[in-house]
Amino acid sequence: MTYFSLLLPLFAVPLLGGAETLSGKVVKVVDGDTVYVLGAAEQQHKVRLAGIDAPERGQPFGMRSTDHLARIVAGRMVAVDWRKRDRYGLSARLFTTTPT
Repeated sequence: MTYFSLLLPLFAVPLLGGAETLSGKVVKVVDGDTVYVLGAAEQQHKVRLAGIDAPERGQPFGMRSTDHLARIVAGRMVAVDWRKRDRYGLSARLFTTTPT
């Protein structure tokens, strides 16, 4: 079983109406639930994965969580479906668009 197939069930739950889509490349994994996506016009977007509460890097298992997410999405092209922007960035579901 690939990481890709493990990722899909987590994020395949559709958002409620009104979602927008951002396409781009994951250029940085901050922690286990936050990434930066390089979108159109070379603009970086901070994206938090909705419904995921991973430990921060300085907390127990934080680096492990960050490394795991990085193995799944770092450097990949993604489509981000998002509904709102909060103080932490875009609150979104993240779908990888390239196979592993």
